[in-house]
Amino acid sequence: MGYMPLLNFRDVAAETGLRPGVLYRSAQPHTLSPEDAELVAGLRLIADLRGDDERLPGDWATVLGGAVRHAPLGAGTVSAPAQLAALPQGLDLGDMYVGLLEHRRTWFAGVIAEIADGLPALVHCAAGKDRTGIVVALILDLLGVDHEAIVRDYALTAKALPDLLLMLDITLPPGTPPALLEAPESAMRTFLAALRAQGGAGRVLLSSGLTPAHADRLRAALIP
Repeated sequence: MGYMPLLNFRDVAAETGLRPGVLYRSAQPHTLSPEDAELVAGLRLIADLRGDDERLPGDWATVLGGAVRHAPLGAGTVSAPAQLAALPQGLDLGDMYVGLLEHRRTWFAGVIAEIADGLPALVHCAAGKDRTGIVVALILDLLGVDHEAIVRDYALTAKALPDLLLMLDITLPPGTPPALLEAPESAMRTFLAALRAQGGAGRVLLSSGLTPAHADRLRAALIP
């Protein structure tokens, strides 16, 4: 059997100065290398943000089984192929992130609450870029991480995209905006600017279902 590394995988501590070994992010699983399988076997939670149409049967079953939490973004969002093809060709990725947060605040707060209760954890979607990028950025902003560090962590995905598209055979339907194949720093900067204008992740998440206890758990686990 041929193994491959868990693509777009990283510890969010690497760029942010947070406590290592607590929160990881990645793309979807493939045929995990023994090293990656050993690492994720030590986690309490894998937050899988993919929709039903994106997952392969049992793609995490041999690693964690019941510790995987499926939390799809929901119908009518950018994860569905028909929705992707309907997006405008000139789509601005940062504006899309702002719109997702506006319309799915409760979902993001719920996912982050699950992560707070399940650390150490891994969060991922298909490429580990958009849904995962927003979730991680919200957590980092909540913890007071400098925005430039959040941008650097997000932009690391750009280096992984060629391998992701090739090795995971992630194919997008004809008519999909080119921006969905990119991870520019400008997209995360747009998102963070809008988040700051709304009072920051703490205000947004705590008004959408995240409890102060969840925020305290994240701080206790991730801030050195």
